[in-house]
Amino acid sequence: MPKAAGFRVDILDHADAAALRAKYRDAGIDASRIEAVDFVWHGEPLSETIGRRGGYDWIIASHVIEHTPDLVGFLLECQTLLTPTGRLILVVPDKRHCFDHHRSLTSTGEVLDAHQLGCTRPSPGRVFDHYANAVKKGRAGVLSWHRHAPGALHPVHDMAGARGAWQAAQRGNDYIDVHNWRFTPASFRLLIDDLRELDLLELGIIDGPTGAGGEFCVCLQRGAGARIERMASLTAIERSGR
Repeated sequence: MPKAAGFRVDILDHADAAALRAKYRDAGIDASRIEAVDFVWHGEPLSETIGRRGGYDWIIASHVIEHTPDLVGFLLECQTLLTPTGRLILVVPDKRHCFDHHRSLTSTGEVLDAHQLGCTRPSPGRVFDHYANAVKKGRAGVLSWHRHAPGALHPVHDMAGARGAWQAAQRGNDYIDVHNWRFTPASFRLLIDDLRELDLLELGIIDGPTGAGGEFCVCLQRGAGARIERMASLTAIERSGR
């Protein structure tokens, strides 16, 4: 939803446009298309960054939620920013078809712990797991792939790299960006249902999760969406593969 196409949007990111263009200069994208960032987030609640509540008809977060140290806190802040009928649209990596392939699915308990602790950065253990277990697929070494894509899996980093990242995370001087959370469509639905059952979240799933390749899309809205019986969700996760 770019401003250049006429959309009335505010853009929030962890850095300003100049820093983002520098970061992605060699990432195989047209970095010149990165638009001006209206709000730079430094770890505080999103409503504090923006300075208001309840003003957005929709929020789009594409490949964001898996990076958040406090996933519940992020969802609650999005809920706070939305109008009563506003919608949150998430694009989320499917861990079966990206570099998280060999990492375990995130449980509700893990995100509850992170929320209670008020996490603002990935723990050293999460950083180690990310670097030690990340894989790429095929000769081209792609980090996200279609579920039928051919090719063998290979490590992205060696153990020396994992050790170095783990040690750097313990020093705490720099924010080391990793995937804190891993989902499939079925496991993400279970998480949202659990958070609603615990009265932690008002947002419910009204569309999705659907997708192809290495990601899925899901739409949430306050007070909407039918919940699935928990055993049925666990069975769906088992059948879809971990």
